[in-house]
Amino acid sequence: MSEGPPLLRVEGVRKYFALTKGILFTQTLGYIKAVDDVSFEIRAGETLGLVGESGCGKTTTSRMILNLEEPTEGRVLVDGEPIHGLKGEALSAYRAKVQAVFQDPWSSLNPRMKVGRTIAEALIVNAVGDKARIHERVRELLLQVGLRPEQAQQYPHEFSGGQRQRVALAAALASRPKLIVLDEPVSALDVSIRAQMMNLLKDIQTQDNVAYLLVAHDLATVRHMADHTVVMYLGKIVEQAPTASLFEDVRHPYTRALFSAVLVAWPGRQEEEIVLKGEVPSPLNPPSGCRFHPRCAWVMPRCSQQEPVLREVSPGHAVACHLFDNA
Repeated sequence: MSEGPPLLRVEGVRKYFALTKGILFTQTLGYIKAVDDVSFEIRAGETLGLVGESGCGKTTTSRMILNLEEPTEGRVLVDGEPIHGLKGEALSAYRAKVQAVFQDPWSSLNPRMKVGRTIAEALIVNAVGDKARIHERVRELLLQVGLRPEQAQQYPHEFSGGQRQRVALAAALASRPKLIVLDEPVSALDVSIRAQMMNLLKDIQTQDNVAYLLVAHDLATVRHMADHTVVMYLGKIVEQAPTASLFEDVRHPYTRALFSAVLVAWPGRQEEEIVLKGEVPSPLNPPSGCRFHPRCAWVMPRCSQQEPVLREVSPGHAVACHLFDNA
């Protein structure tokens, strides 16, 4: 594990989206609380997994880290510096330092541009050497991600899905970033290709000491790649721990439900089947108290009245649940 100060620090971040009606005379009907008081850290060379159901706020959180959304409250710091409000050269330096690889590589690959040019874009923008140096760097990157240098002359449609994801990774690595946001990086790939991609990402992390924020719903991917895991539900963190500890000792009822919904991935492990009742409540009008209480099998009277505090129940393992108030 990396020592020293965090590379990324997310401090009490909230993101509320106004729900309005009208065009000329806009009326605010309420606020969608997409992310509500989220905090975590990532150090150089580490991977943090961010997991939860669709709509839990993990994608909005990642967009704020990528400076694609402004937080309503709180701060995101990279190397100790707040990232929102950056302009000019400071913003360009941040863009080089923090990159992203998305679920669908088509979203980041121009179908009309040869992949070599796509990979070289970050080098050209940041004026990294002359044409010969850029050409050599593109060659290095293609080899690093397991492709052939001559494939720089091909277009995205000439590659398989797994190969396109490798091209997207090469483009993200071009500026030598310190942090890469991986948004469902293997979920669109065939099962036979997923392990190759995950191992490639881990190899690159070892070589370059790059940190990853892994946004995923697939627990097997998180277990294989993440050093720490944060579980979100309806905009809130409900549990966070070192990944090995979390998988051995699941605490929060929602996390237990997530685990019971997937196939047993290792021998000898028996998970109680938990079927959640109802649907995920609307973030426009979240439940009072614990947001999970309408669906929780262990609900208590105070759960609907008092919001649980995220507290440490064992070294490095924190849970927001009244079941552990006296732990």
